[in-house]
Amino acid sequence: MRTYTPKKTAQWEALAALALADQWCERPLDCPISIGILALFPRPQRMVWKTKPMEREPYCQTPDVDNVVKAVLDAVEKAGVLKDDKLIWSVDCIALYCSGDESPRVEVRVGW
Repeated sequence: MRTYTPKKTAQWEALAALALADQWCERPLDCPISIGILALFPRPQRMVWKTKPMEREPYCQTPDVDNVVKAVLDAVEKAGVLKDDKLIWSVDCIALYCSGDESPRVEVRVGW
């Protein structure tokens, strides 16, 4: 069995790993950790209103949550935040469309 990472995903993982490495000033963690992920996706045009407030909405599209988690965990490991992803004991991921005044992004919380 072979695994395959699409080129676009590999590019995102590399950019995310660079951003994480810039923020992480410590040695790689070698203890049990938990990861929290908030993925905010751009709103499609059909969900943009001029007069109504645009709150965050659940995101149930591609990429799905398990692919988001895999890409983030690969980036965290590549950035040197943790020694091995087998040290992760808890993952919490929320995928939403941005509210009207937000920009798309991924926020990662690491707890140990």
